[in-house]
Amino acid sequence: MATTQEDADYGKLFRLAGEIGREADLRGLLLKILEKSRPWIRAEACSIFLPDPNSGELVIHSAHGESAPDLGTLRVPKGKGVVGSAMAERKVIRVDRPDEDPRFYRKADEKTGWKTKALLAAPLLDGAECLGVIEFLNPVGRKAFTEGDEHMVEYFAGLVAAALVRIRAHDAALERAQVQRDLDLARELQGGLLPKIFPTRQESPGIEIFARLDPAKEVSGDLYDFFFVEPGKLCFVVGDVSGKGIAAGIFMAVTRTLIRATAIPGRTPLDILTRVNAQLAKENQANLFVTMILGVVDTRSGRMVYGQGGHNPPVLLSAGGKPAYEPPGGMPLGVFEDAKFGERELQLKPGETLLVYTDGVTEAMNQARDLFGEERLLSAVTERASLSAEKLTESVVEKVEEFVQEAERSDDITLLAIKRLAG
Repeated sequence: MATTQEDADYGKLFRLAGEIGREADLRGLLLKILEKSRPWIRAEACSIFLPDPNSGELVIHSAHGESAPDLGTLRVPKGKGVVGSAMAERKVIRVDRPDEDPRFYRKADEKTGWKTKALLAAPLLDGAECLGVIEFLNPVGRKAFTEGDEHMVEYFAGLVAAALVRIRAHDAALERAQVQRDLDLARELQGGLLPKIFPTRQESPGIEIFARLDPAKEVSGDLYDFFFVEPGKLCFVVGDVSGKGIAAGIFMAVTRTLIRATAIPGRTPLDILTRVNAQLAKENQANLFVTMILGVVDTRSGRMVYGQGGHNPPVLLSAGGKPAYEPPGGMPLGVFEDAKFGERELQLKPGETLLVYTDGVTEAMNQARDLFGEERLLSAVTERASLSAEKLTESVVEKVEEFVQEAERSDDITLLAIKRLAG
């Protein structure tokens, strides 16, 4: 049986489809399309236009052919030109006399000196979405493109769109994997900022301290810290940065660094909060803020002074009485340079514990979207004053987890317990 020209063209098309299906990256795919499709369709030039995600303009990616114009960074305004019409109407458009077609974008020829005699534009469709347009210019060996050319280009455009979707999905998967690696590294680095080794009985003879941070996402906006500002004077911090993610994590790291640099012997918690706030508010381009409890405790006597920066009031567990919330006070840090902060003095008696926490505890939600709340927190620590700082903290986390069960974690959970040892 004799082979027709149309049969031969389709055979080349099928072979070309196999070649573009093996390309692994966008650049390689587009080069393959532009190099191979032009001689197959017998045209002087081939171009691919992809939409700018911000402006919607169709930006030429490349053009091929010995006589093809140098189009540089040609942009066709959204909806303009034959390519804009093909994208908007979601159909193949054939133009035999461009000079007589009002859709033709003449600025391209004016810019390059190229003479477009005929063209064929096909949208690259992925369902209802149009990914771009492929355009063939000036048929070789004939005055205009044919109906057969239209059918083949329409089919070919479907193959190109499928290849673009595959590569886009592959690139997105690689990007997600890279983002996840970056988030894992950020979490590891952030975790390294938090102290994990707690003072020994020799270093802190009268005070036991323990802290725990459970991030809701890879990077936490909560912070805790503790360090000696001088022998026998232990500084402790619990803070909660507004927002989530990388920005909150960076703000947290900056806040911790400023605290460490500012907390020197002789400065009160109020002094430290005031100085740290002035720095945060001055350079706060992200408009974030952090609530905070920052205190200094004498590790022998149990005398404590702590500053309040709009944070949840701590819970005081008396040795023989009911636990109770301390009074709230102060403003968050990072908003106003002249913000005012509260300050409390407290004499921890033997067996008493001060529990500092973030709102991830009281605002933890179950599947019914009920909050754990302040009353449940008080209940969770009632008759637990005899527990060590570590066991008290762990028991509260267990209660929160029992309440939340399978519900998605809505916020970071941070607790820090300071216990005055007996004897």
